[in-house]
Amino acid sequence: MLNIQSTTLKGCESLFIYPDLTDSLQQLWAAGLVISPWLAGVDGSARFDPDIHEMLNVRARECALIHWTEAQRGRVLGDLPAPERMPQIAVYETAASTAVYFAHQQTGELDVTEALARDAIRRVESFIDRHGFGVLLQLYMLVTSWENLNALAHYGEIPEREYVTGSWHRPWVDYSLGEEILFVCMLGNIRLERREERRFVRLTDEGHRVLAKTTDALQTAGYFRHRLHTLWVSQFNLFHNYEQLAREIWPYAMDQRREFLRFVDVRPGMRVLELGCADGVVTFDAGLADQVGSSGTVVAVDPAAGMLARARSKQRRNGIDWVEFRQGKAEQLPVDQERFDLAVGVGYFHFTDRAQALQEMKRVVRPGGVIASWHPLKMDVDAPFFREWFAPILDLAAKRNDRPRDFLLDPDEVRRNFEELGLPILEEAAPPLVMYFHDPEKVVQHFIRGVGWFGEELASLPWKAREDIIQELTERGRWVCERVPAGDRMIALPTQAIRARVPENRFRAD
Repeated sequence: MLNIQSTTLKGCESLFIYPDLTDSLQQLWAAGLVISPWLAGVDGSARFDPDIHEMLNVRARECALIHWTEAQRGRVLGDLPAPERMPQIAVYETAASTAVYFAHQQTGELDVTEALARDAIRRVESFIDRHGFGVLLQLYMLVTSWENLNALAHYGEIPEREYVTGSWHRPWVDYSLGEEILFVCMLGNIRLERREERRFVRLTDEGHRVLAKTTDALQTAGYFRHRLHTLWVSQFNLFHNYEQLAREIWPYAMDQRREFLRFVDVRPGMRVLELGCADGVVTFDAGLADQVGSSGTVVAVDPAAGMLARARSKQRRNGIDWVEFRQGKAEQLPVDQERFDLAVGVGYFHFTDRAQALQEMKRVVRPGGVIASWHPLKMDVDAPFFREWFAPILDLAAKRNDRPRDFLLDPDEVRRNFEELGLPILEEAAPPLVMYFHDPEKVVQHFIRGVGWFGEELASLPWKAREDIIQELTERGRWVCERVPAGDRMIALPTQAIRARVPENRFRAD
């Protein structure tokens, strides 16, 4: 199950080569575990109260003492000496990240209870019992190696003190990375250079090769997509002022949501599945529940527990009992084949694996029923004010000779998604959605820290680099707003509204 190769380099240096961990990463996620430290208190604040922190530390130390045997050490590292605390830290960080992930999943907040922490550490121990301690350690080393080497590649060098504390690339750690420096130096992946009174950590040529292989391995395993989706959910959970900002930035969006429901032809008595319901902005504010009426039903689904909590508050205020909220993803809908008349959603499709999401909608909508979506499309980023304001992100893309990586869709690709699943399009519309770039703090909060526009572009950066760019966007926005009239700081975002029918004979065809 475990595989390690060692090669002698220039005397006594050894090269560590990761085995193929694709299946192991899938097993980790299936067990409900994440090694996703960006979730775990990235502002540097304490993640848990002291009692929970101590409990996790004790359990992690006990787990490492029991399971990190000499046999495991030899199978994973060969003759390489591992940092003494690495096994314990691997258990602790996996459990800590998982506990925060559970908090996001269950409450939509960062607060970790003792029950969540104990559930997380139990799952880590169960994973180790089933797959071996070495697999967990290798997964942890693979992910943290990417974080470390990617940061060095981005900056070129990091001052030793900042590297040891993790302040530029792993601010969630509360321990020294000094042991890791020695280990990675021994592998030949980094070197220390002294200039005057300071020392700096730099990648070696071997380190660049290891980073490329690590990136390929994680890309193949789907790690970066899983990580990005997790970040999107956590951002939506904490996006408490979603509606307030949306009203200011998209002032005509509510009227257009209502127009979309007319386009879809929602009628009284319908059984409707709503995807990506967020805080109930379409369910209640745009009138979906009212149009269905008490003779119909709405089942509204969203992956973000925080959004669902706010939607349920609206439901209680409105006294509407024919709407049910369920937590789940479009790719794995938490409903049986209930034969909905309509599956509909606004502004959710671009966050999904579209083929899987459509397959699921086709599964739960009755033959002859309708599937409909309204979603944003790729936009022109050449407006002078926008290029000036968002230059830090556009420059990242320009280095690749590409456009910025974002979640916006291509209309032809979406049409093909429907056609390939045998969902004939009944009608299509393309209403533009006007965005106002009026206030730098609010624009950055809404687009970058909220809905995650350009999230894929920023997620590949080290933590500090990402935060620096977000701060620069705010500062550049102030400069732009001072110099460009408000009437010139707007963009008509292209959108696509699609209404398709589930074939009457779909079961015979399937």
